[in-house]
Amino acid sequence: MTRDIRESIVVTAPAEQVFRCLTDPRELMQWWTTPDYPSLHWEVALERGGKWLSRWRGPQGEEFALGGEIVEFNPPTLLEYTWWDERYPNRPHTRVRYDIESTDGGCRICVHHYGFDDTRDDFDDYNGGWSSVVAKLRAHAEHGIVFHANRDLAIEVPDLAKARAFYVDGLGLRLCAEDESHLEVDAGALRLWIKAAPRATSFTPSFDVGDAVLARAVVERAGGRVTSGHESPDGFVFEDPFGFAIDVIRRPKL
Repeated sequence: MTRDIRESIVVTAPAEQVFRCLTDPRELMQWWTTPDYPSLHWEVALERGGKWLSRWRGPQGEEFALGGEIVEFNPPTLLEYTWWDERYPNRPHTRVRYDIESTDGGCRICVHHYGFDDTRDDFDDYNGGWSSVVAKLRAHAEHGIVFHANRDLAIEVPDLAKARAFYVDGLGLRLCAEDESHLEVDAGALRLWIKAAPRATSFTPSFDVGDAVLARAVVERAGGRVTSGHESPDGFVFEDPFGFAIDVIRRPKL
């Protein structure tokens, strides 16, 4: 028995732009990456029979490669290539096919990853990942910006010494840095930023972006409300439609 993965998404961007996002290594480096699995390198030979190769770093610092060969190439409507993954050696190559159909105001992208039999353990890994990939593709093609959740949490407290006594001296968490305005604490899976402020606030998660100015426009267009850092190029804080606060941090490497 064979299994496959299918995803479909509508993008308010022209097919030519979407195709470029899928084939230009400079574009791929910007959107096809996550904090846990950052992409390190992309190369694509844009022709039938051309090779593609990407390199990645995993959560434990391990590096691995993905690659294959282009078997169908008809810009801007069709791209198909074989797929191998260094983490799953000695398996027959699978295939990934992108069909891009122009629509009023944009295009529809259909992704089909196929060639798995019912014994392959890599299927479960990919099956949960493609929905996130196409969502990132849409965000980048439409807005030129991708939001990455990071491992930073921020709180504001009126007494940094008391916070240090609790989190570092009391709980035994590792203090990474401190000055008169903040503490940076290693909490294991999370990095805790404790900032001095007149009153205490709850935990605030954050996103990394490559361009804070553009990200601010995207948030406001989506219905978010920027509450601080309105003109700052380094980041800002916004509230979603339900009032939850999220910090946005400019990290140009994205």
